[in-house]
Amino acid sequence: MRRIVILAEAAFTLHRAKTATGVIRYSKDKVVAVIDSTHAGKNVAQALNVALGEDIPMVRDINEALQYEPDALMIGIAPVGGALPPSWRWQLTTAIEHGLDIISGLHTFISDDEELRTAAEQKGVMIWDVRRPQGQPRVAKFAPHRSGSHTVLMVGSDCSAGKMTVALELERVAAQRDLNGSFLATGQTGIMISNNGLPIDHLISDFVAGMVEEQVLQLAEEHDWVFVEGQGALNHPGYSPVTLGLIHGSAPDAMIFCHLAGAKTIDGYENCPLPSLQRLIHINEDAIDWVRQDGKCKVVGLALMTVGMNDEEAQAAIKAAEEETGLPTTDVIRFGAEKLMDALQQHFSAH
Repeated sequence: MRRIVILAEAAFTLHRAKTATGVIRYSKDKVVAVIDSTHAGKNVAQALNVALGEDIPMVRDINEALQYEPDALMIGIAPVGGALPPSWRWQLTTAIEHGLDIISGLHTFISDDEELRTAAEQKGVMIWDVRRPQGQPRVAKFAPHRSGSHTVLMVGSDCSAGKMTVALELERVAAQRDLNGSFLATGQTGIMISNNGLPIDHLISDFVAGMVEEQVLQLAEEHDWVFVEGQGALNHPGYSPVTLGLIHGSAPDAMIFCHLAGAKTIDGYENCPLPSLQRLIHINEDAIDWVRQDGKCKVVGLALMTVGMNDEEAQAAIKAAEEETGLPTTDVIRFGAEKLMDALQQHFSAH
């Protein structure tokens, strides 16, 4: 297990630092501190105003973080464009000088930075650029999965709609039920948590479906349930291509739809309104049926993010979504993923 300090200077919020919060919630590694001088003196729970990381201190900088004896520094944000903020360089340099490995999910690779790479080589520390693709590029062959295996893909209405969280919570419930399940990470945060996976937003578009297919086929040979982390959204004006490649590459047997309760437009695209949930569900089912053509892959449950609501408001939002879609609905963070796993097991027992 690593002892990680997370760097999220002036950016430690639920939305901007979802890499950090995902690792704090799910990683087997121990997060010993989070760097954000605007929250120094608090703990993670106080900084985020959520019940998470009550035992993890917020610190001013890497020098203060060193007292907690970390062995790795993780960059805890994924900014648009994916570049390292220039004001953060000294913190990475200091971390390397003290023998800390560097873990980065940025699109700009830290190991391609001559100064930082040379410093790491001199200190004998590792730089792990999580988004650097591994494996050989391949085009999808539309190969069938092992009979008896179930591949479940998380899709959604937007980025940051909880797709990774839902996949991890389903894997957790499957394990509790003694089901042989596995999580396939497809983004930098999921890879940091599972120490494996495929950074599909950094692959050449022709190879996205094929490399996802290869991973799913391997997992389906070993596991009865494969929970695939979704990315982007088919209706997203910026990230729809990666979503379509993931849908066709994973060739799911069922899908769970993820949505931020109350959202009206794509985040950051105020001129791009969201269609109805029914319409969004239909376009995802239709997209897989372009290649499957059997109509068997359905969205069988809805996962709502109800952040910012109290429990009564969350329950009302869940009830409204169930009435609108006719699908079992829950918030997996507030109420667990058991309802969704029940829906999946019932779906497959009927087919």
